Amino acid sequence: MIDKIFKQLWSQRRSNAWLFAELVVISIFLWQAIDPLYTYTAIRQFPVGCDYDNVYICKALVDVPKRIELYASKDNPNILELDAYERMDNDILQVFKGVSEIPEIESTAYASLSPLSSMSQEAYTADSASTLGGEAKETRVWSYEGGGDLTGVFRIRDYFTGDIMEPLDNVYDIYISYSAAMEMFGTTDCIGKEIYDFSWVTKKVNVRYTVKGIYKDIKENLYSLPIATFIHYLSELNMPSRFLLRLKDGVDKERFVKEFNENIAGKLQAGAYSCSELKPYGEEVDVMVEGERNGQYFQLFLSFFAVFCAFLGVVSTFWIRTSARSGEIGIMRSMGASRRRIIGQFVTEALLLVTMAFAVALPLIAHMVIANDFAQPVIYVTNVQLAEYCKAFATVPRFAVITVITYLIIAATAAAAAIIPAARACKTGIADALHEE
Repeated sequence: MIDKIFKQLWSQRRSNAWLFAELVVISIFLWQAIDPLYTYTAIRQFPVGCDYDNVYICKALVDVPKRIELYASKDNPNILELDAYERMDNDILQVFKGVSEIPEIESTAYASLSPLSSMSQEAYTADSASTLGGEAKETRVWSYEGGGDLTGVFRIRDYFTGDIMEPLDNVYDIYISYSAAMEMFGTTDCIGKEIYDFSWVTKKVNVRYTVKGIYKDIKENLYSLPIATFIHYLSELNMPSRFLLRLKDGVDKERFVKEFNENIAGKLQAGAYSCSELKPYGEEVDVMVEGERNGQYFQLFLSFFAVFCAFLGVVSTFWIRTSARSGEIGIMRSMGASRRRIIGQFVTEALLLVTMAFAVALPLIAHMVIANDFAQPVIYVTNVQLAEYCKAFATVPRFAVITVITYLIIAATAAAAAIIPAARACKTGIADALHEE
């Protein structure tokens, strides 16, 4: 049967040449569409590293006229009194203390910015410019600042034990993520080592931090990759304006939030400050990553659309090709060929065309990857970092997996597009098929 199939392909070489060229283009096109889908799907499976469920946020609201009355200088309302900041801090903390005493709350934390909305920071493993060219490593990390039980609220876990990390209580102590440890020190054996915040302007060390622990990587977005991060202790003297709380397991969240917003928030006041309504922290995260997430969703949409177009192209081509040969199928049946053999021949033809076209497309795809790299998955993360984070994203396994997926999709689609019309043609009466031929 193989000889017959090759003779058939050769006898229709002109039409098959166009089909062959189309399959080469579709293979390259589909491979490029599968790459980001594979990447985003795999990244989505990476653990988030923290837990937003049951976490809520409220903010310190300020009454501006009352703030001027209580904290501003009597001589000039635009200037605060010398002890104003300390009194404002105390008033804000008094408001938050009222929140933390509610029995349904498991743990609380505070921050001047929204925790897990990070700030960029350059960190060094040396304390002077002269050593930065040697063993020292400069790394750009994202810094989370918070006081209270920040690690407990978000259930950030120790990399080694898996236990929730103890709260920091010193501004010179930091926790660093697994990615930060590997990027800066090349090992997780770095507890007790020092990290420096170095100023290139003054040529001096701004702050000297001591690594007190390593936590599992955190990612803020399901479709992003964890990046190097630090957790800093936020002193109570830094005027925290956001308060976070984790409800105990089993608490009716909707009932609690409604009760808090309607009956409790308005009573929590101190000085010029009061408490806002509670909101799920997940909503704040959604706002923070909205732009990046929308871009990723758009990329996913384009990829799915490309896959759909490739699917339609393959289906329509092989469907039309097989349907146009219904007369030939009638002749084969009149000569005693079974339905199974006829369908097998058409499927084999389709798979041979797909395989030969894919073999031609593969070197072109490899050249494209070498020249342009893979699809860039995340704004701040390169493919090199992605490969370092997960071996499945190294060049060879990633290329192999996407190639196999692409081939299987095209082959399965072509086979299905050949089977259905061939099976329908086999049901046509032999006389009708011969008359059509």
